[in-house]
Amino acid sequence: MERIKPYLYIAPAIILVSVFFITSAVYTIYSGFTDWNGLGEKVFIGLQNYQELFKDVNFQRSLINTLIWVVSGLIIPVCIPLILAVAISRTRFHNLYKNLFYFPNAISPTIGSLIITSLLSIYGLPKLFGLMGIESLDRYWLAIPYVNTFVMIGASVWQGIGTNLILFIVGLNNIPTEPIEAAQLDGASKFSLYTKIVFPLLKPTIVVVLLMSLVNSFKAFDSIWLMTGGGPYRTSETLALTMYKETFMNGNYGYGAAVATFLSIIVLFISFFYLKYTFSKEEKY
Repeated sequence: MERIKPYLYIAPAIILVSVFFITSAVYTIYSGFTDWNGLGEKVFIGLQNYQELFKDVNFQRSLINTLIWVVSGLIIPVCIPLILAVAISRTRFHNLYKNLFYFPNAISPTIGSLIITSLLSIYGLPKLFGLMGIESLDRYWLAIPYVNTFVMIGASVWQGIGTNLILFIVGLNNIPTEPIEAAQLDGASKFSLYTKIVFPLLKPTIVVVLLMSLVNSFKAFDSIWLMTGGGPYRTSETLALTMYKETFMNGNYGYGAAVATFLSIIVLFISFFYLKYTFSKEEKY
């Protein structure tokens, strides 16, 4: 019994993961090979759904939008919090700054998206620019293809910047002071101090933040759904939104499952090789 007891503690978690994750994943993968409307009988059609993916203009557009989200998510939500963390970690009012930057993260994504949508409505900021004489900006920005994508990325960064900022501040505070003091005694400049000492020691935190930003970019859904619904004319959809629309709005459950499987494979593939590359470099040191 003593040998079995440790396994009993983790048994509930194993059962939950098996039932609600592994089983669902296998079921979704299988559904991607079928033609199914969610009610009738499933018809096995092999790779036909996956062949249709790359012929579908809407899928191609959503794939491009997803890549835009990913590239932006790997640069903006990482660089800005890192710069802010370095700037405020040693200041007198760093707790106040942390609270101010973290406050948007305390707001639910739904409320945050509605706030941004209201600010960018024709009676919000565009109207203000129009009154200031800047007629070119007096437009509903969320209705302009691809412009709305970058606006939504900015809104997502605004809401998520607080979490990454806290992680970077914690990482900076956990860096040992001896290497920094030794570099300062050797006359290292501020730039060299951070590029040669601080940032390499902060690498584990940077890896975590990058991976979180990568996954969050691939699964971006709620803010897009609330702000544009994927429009106009499905030009602001991401793969997550395409999966939802095809499955629950168009009733193409098999096609939606194929999109979900494709998205999951991309995330797992990139995450696996990114982590493998990162940890292999650490082992060399």
